[in-house]
Amino acid sequence: MRFSPFTNIDGEAFAKPSLNGYWRLEVTAFARQMGPQLALSSFVTQMQAAGATCVVPVVTQFRPNDDAGRMLAGNCLSPQYTFDHVGFASDPFDGFTLRAAASHRDSFIDVDKPALSQLWPGHYITLGDRLHQVVNVSAIEESETAIRVSVMPNIRGDHDVGTLVVVDQLRLKCRMEQGDPIGASIEKIKISNLSFIEAF
Repeated sequence: MRFSPFTNIDGEAFAKPSLNGYWRLEVTAFARQMGPQLALSSFVTQMQAAGATCVVPVVTQFRPNDDAGRMLAGNCLSPQYTFDHVGFASDPFDGFTLRAAASHRDSFIDVDKPALSQLWPGHYITLGDRLHQVVNVSAIEESETAIRVSVMPNIRGDHDVGTLVVVDQLRLKCRMEQGDPIGASIEKIKISNLSFIEAF
């Protein structure tokens, strides 16, 4: 993906490169106490370095069913704030796994699932730290536990048989496009508007 061409000082026309990730995330971060405010300020500063990447949790309203047939809970909380905490407080739902190896640029994956679980077109999944949206689902040989899932964008990287397909604790590897620094402000609750784009 490129922006409109531009002309350099020698009069030569060039295509202006853009950050060409498929996903763009807009995040509003709130920090209330000293620890989170210091961490947010440090994070924004670190993400301004050239080539810096991070993994951003992605929130969705609807999730697949669990192995009991109920929608997976959406409260994938982070642990209580500590000096060096990262990640979620619990492990992701482990019911969806790759039935066959997935290769770079594949447009679909074969998945094993519990009989009462189901992915629907419109759901999101994560393989590794890459986010994909489900665009079609069909049973493999009329099986209750094996499905073929078409996704967009195409698969990034290679994934082995048995790799966990994350459906509840979604995440995306990103670069920060822009972010509001909060280090010099003195408000009790500090707010930073952050814009991320998928990193490669």
